[in-house]
Amino acid sequence: MAKVLGSPSQTRDTSGVPEAAGPVSQSEGFFRELPELSEFSQAAELQKYADAPPSWHVVITDVRGSTRAIEAGRYRDVNALGVSSIVAVQNALSDLELPYVFGGDGATLLVPGSRLTRVQAALRGVRRMAREAFELELRAATVAVAELRSAGERVGVARFRASPSISLALFAGGGFARAERWVKDATAGGRFEVSAEGEEAADLEGFECRWRPLESRFGSVISLLVLALSESDGEREATYKRSIAAIERALAGRDARPPHLDGLRMLGLFGDFSTEARVRSGSASGPAFEAARAAARKKSLIGRGLMALKQSAGGFEGERYRAELVENTDFRKFDETLRMVLDVSDPELDELLSHLRREHAQGLLVYGMHRSKSALMTCFVRAYRGNHLHFVDGSDGGYALAAKALKAQLSAAGRGPSELPLG
Repeated sequence: MAKVLGSPSQTRDTSGVPEAAGPVSQSEGFFRELPELSEFSQAAELQKYADAPPSWHVVITDVRGSTRAIEAGRYRDVNALGVSSIVAVQNALSDLELPYVFGGDGATLLVPGSRLTRVQAALRGVRRMAREAFELELRAATVAVAELRSAGERVGVARFRASPSISLALFAGGGFARAERWVKDATAGGRFEVSAEGEEAADLEGFECRWRPLESRFGSVISLLVLALSESDGEREATYKRSIAAIERALAGRDARPPHLDGLRMLGLFGDFSTEARVRSGSASGPAFEAARAAARKKSLIGRGLMALKQSAGGFEGERYRAELVENTDFRKFDETLRMVLDVSDPELDELLSHLRREHAQGLLVYGMHRSKSALMTCFVRAYRGNHLHFVDGSDGGYALAAKALKAQLSAAGRGPSELPLG
């Protein structure tokens, strides 16, 4: 039986300092020790990426049949499972800082091989939770970095300082796309899948889903993917730099992340807390589910009150948390594909699309975009002060439907859709 933790009865460590499981080796501390990039535009500078240790493993998770689930209106469930895999793996290795990228319907992570047994137990637990609480199948697989290197692929990692309290991972190199192809290969992918045999222990403490959709202030929320096509590192770097510059130029320096202080609204008394309750309890009904839903509702109401009154209680400082939430938003990322969720006006979007269409016509890139009126936010809260991260995706499908559009362009360009690194 799956051991799914993170129930309402557990207490939270609000210090923000994880309890160490033992001495951290030099290899295990790889990501924490990387120099930080201070500007997102540096994501395109491929020489700034360090090679992942050969003893590490790439972890890939994704919801099987995610497009069908999204088309059935289950985009919030799909997002929740993608974030859950990050939460479970990071909680399993709470004394380490892990590099990961959220892809909408799944995630890619890097983990040290010395901790692979604990990672696999966490992934089994999340996979069982997905089946029992959501009736969805979560693919969970691991690929050794050493094997990817032997195939001639690079697995590069950089560390980007996204806010004063949060650093995010950036990925570069063909290793991630190769791992994706291997995992999804119908004939050989099974050898990378996490075995059904073994311990199941998914600690989902910190998963929260208590915010109303973030309505667009300027016209549209776009989920955008841009993939450079050149096989030359220099040409790909130039393509990504031009795309980032075009986005910045279209926005004229405006911060286009969907969350903003005036638009943050927690769910109220009659809000739907079922997604969080399913994740935290591991079930879709019953006493554990009802307890988790009641706990989420209670905490949301308390949080609403503290933020409205600009008060603090139990380590939660309402006004500070709101400000940090906006800063700690994972709205832009890079994993050999440029990924952004942006709130844009029609003129801004027209200018951006003009650049993308021109470069696509020249065979330099492919792109996918999904447009909606709002964004969804799913949260990983390790502490209410500083150490909390907020994953953003467009409503009604976001990244997953943008990936579908990108794959169509890849196919039209005579390139296999499996060349997309994630999704």
